[in-house]
Amino acid sequence: MGSVKRLYERTDAWLRGLSRRRYAAVLGLVTGIGVLATGFLLSRDLLLVQAVTMALVMFGLECAFGRWGEYAS
Repeated sequence: MGSVKRLYERTDAWLRGLSRRRYAAVLGLVTGIGVLATGFLLSRDLLLVQAVTMALVMFGLECAFGRWGEYAS
């Protein structure tokens, strides 16, 4: 359990050091991968379109309105 906590803390510190756009890009990428993985498990209808759309929406929203800018430079 300690190794998981250390991994989380290192990842959190790395993410907090990213600029708003880089953080938004990571968020969009992770969201797209998550939608893709979930879609493979549930259904495959328009899966790639859904994943790319969700990734772009999350990237755009984070760039425009994200709170991450409060923490990162």
